[in-house]
Amino acid sequence: MRIFISVLLLGTLTLTHALQGVSTTEHFNNSLTLDREGNYLLFWNYNTTHVTFEVRVKTRGYVGFGLSPNGNMYPADVVVGWVKDGQVHFQDRHTTGHYTPTVDKSQDWFLLHGEENDFGTVLKFVRKLSTCDQNDMEINNGTQRVIYSYHHEDPADENSLAYHGAERRGTKSVNLLNVNKPPETVSFEEVKVYDFTAGNYLVPDKDTTYLCVANQMPDLGGKHHMIEFEPIYTPGNEHMIHHLVIQRCPGKHPDLHNAKGECFTNWPKGWPYCPEIFIGWATGGGPYYFPPNTGYPVGGPDDYSFMVMQIHYDNPSFKSGMIDNSGIRMRLTPKLRQHDIGSLVIGHNVAPFQVIPPHETAYVTKGYCAHQCLSEAMDGEHVDEIRAVSVMHHAHLYASGMKTRHFRNGTELKPIYDDPNYDFYFQEFVSLKDEVVIKRGDSLRTECTYTTSRSTDPVFGGLTTREEMCETFLYYYPKLDILVCTSFPAMWTKYNYTRGEDDWGEGPGSFKYVMKHAYDWSNSTERSLFKLEQENVSVYHTCSFNSHNGTNRHDHREWEFVEHDTDYISYVPPKSDCDIAN
Repeated sequence: MRIFISVLLLGTLTLTHALQGVSTTEHFNNSLTLDREGNYLLFWNYNTTHVTFEVRVKTRGYVGFGLSPNGNMYPADVVVGWVKDGQVHFQDRHTTGHYTPTVDKSQDWFLLHGEENDFGTVLKFVRKLSTCDQNDMEINNGTQRVIYSYHHEDPADENSLAYHGAERRGTKSVNLLNVNKPPETVSFEEVKVYDFTAGNYLVPDKDTTYLCVANQMPDLGGKHHMIEFEPIYTPGNEHMIHHLVIQRCPGKHPDLHNAKGECFTNWPKGWPYCPEIFIGWATGGGPYYFPPNTGYPVGGPDDYSFMVMQIHYDNPSFKSGMIDNSGIRMRLTPKLRQHDIGSLVIGHNVAPFQVIPPHETAYVTKGYCAHQCLSEAMDGEHVDEIRAVSVMHHAHLYASGMKTRHFRNGTELKPIYDDPNYDFYFQEFVSLKDEVVIKRGDSLRTECTYTTSRSTDPVFGGLTTREEMCETFLYYYPKLDILVCTSFPAMWTKYNYTRGEDDWGEGPGSFKYVMKHAYDWSNSTERSLFKLEQENVSVYHTCSFNSHNGTNRHDHREWEFVEHDTDYISYVPPKSDCDIAN
């Protein structure tokens, strides 16, 4: 389904911000409702050294707020405050267990304002991004898990905080320093709003469904730039939408417009191959605004106009009768910006050949984007470099950290993006603070850290959330013809397995069956043997390019060689102010 609205503005288009209309002590650029009931509101601003927070909570008792690496009360860096008899009480604390937080010796969260009003309790406070206190968490550009709590009564004193209860606490993941912000206005532009939705789809009563919906975009009358996209939901279905991906496909297919079916298993006849990742969004993410000098090209003679939207429904409770019309809203403009954005998928090929052993607390999977792929793509456009502007990491439930690494001439550069606290339930495009230059001859790597301590069998790469992925979606400019740059280890060469129809199977003779019985996975020595063998197996590097021949095919390249960490000099971050001080 599509909705196409063209609006010619006589003045300006103001892009809305969350929680408008709530009075605060100053203008805040960022805001978030932390609980479902709207009882706990968070506002914040940041600069290069500090973050200023303001919380507004519907209570006249104490308020707790903090940062946690895992979303739990322990370990956590917290503040607790309340207003009693007109006096504001406020303390920097940390947790040593799931009980009353301990007061920090170094008080690094500083109160700016506190009051009680008709809404409830208001606390405004500030903290440095890095305090050099071992009991404080660093605030960086990765995923931060904010924790909160409140109680309806003030404590008798600072040593007698009553338990807040299970209903007055929670956690929410957020990127506190994400520089992706809406422009104040989009001036005197013809903005076309284009909605691409599921078309009132009856969601099956099974745990995982990948729905694919086709859309033949109408003639826009010439090249446009997409300048923003955002998710739209059927109310009540938000929890079921794990991710949305829109891919663009060669050729025009008006006969397939609005066609739909389950991806990979029930494709409509004539469905084309769609290699270009146009839009990627996953649970927890919000709107994405392209940098003001860039836009994603749409509607031009070289731009694919046939699109397929993949919606991943996660329905572990097997609910039935759910009708969904969720999707993506795009904003397009004919007022072209300076640069065309391109998209690139890098990482581990999605296949069972990604094997993650059980009983591990920090196992790392590596997916490579070979320099041969990037160099050929740049040669095709006669450019020496591209500039990355934003990334989105994508993995599933076992992932606890992700990193996109960058290599040049045998030396590792600063990671393009490092998120050691990756959260499956919070995935969005993160704008890079500074554009990252990727030169001809560079290579990239996506690394995913997994925790499988509760698993007894290996976890395999695959499509469901109970399987795993390890991918980076990258927006960059200028746009190249390369679309996908991934790798996978030739695991079958070690286990007397012949690739074929059983690659994705489960029964005897399948790759999964062979791997499950190849080791005693409960034995740490045998798991170490598996890791050693995996480190020395050949790696297949693959990349896909636009074909530009009007067919449904794509150009494909493949290389095979062993990757060794000893082949480069590892990146060493510069010493921080805290390192120097110590």
